[in-house]
Amino acid sequence: MCGIIFLGDEFMNKIREIMKKRGLTQEDLSEMTGIDQSTLSKIINEKKAITLDTAKKISSALGFSIEYIWPS
Repeated sequence: MCGIIFLGDEFMNKIREIMKKRGLTQEDLSEMTGIDQSTLSKIINEKKAITLDTAKKISSALGFSIEYIWPS
C-alpha cells in the first residue's frame, strides 16, 4: 500500500486559505516542505493524489497539526 489518501476539497481549501492569509506562494510552501513545486502545484490544484506523509509535511510547515486541517 502506497499511503495515498483522499482528503477532498475541504483539506485543500484550508491549505489555500492559510497560504493566502500568510501571503505564501506555492514556491514558498515548496521551500518550506521540501516538496517539488510542480508536485505541490498538482496537489494544491487537486490534480494529483496526496499521501499521508505529504499532508503531514504541509500541515507541519504551516504550523498546524494535521487534525486542524483534516476534513471533519
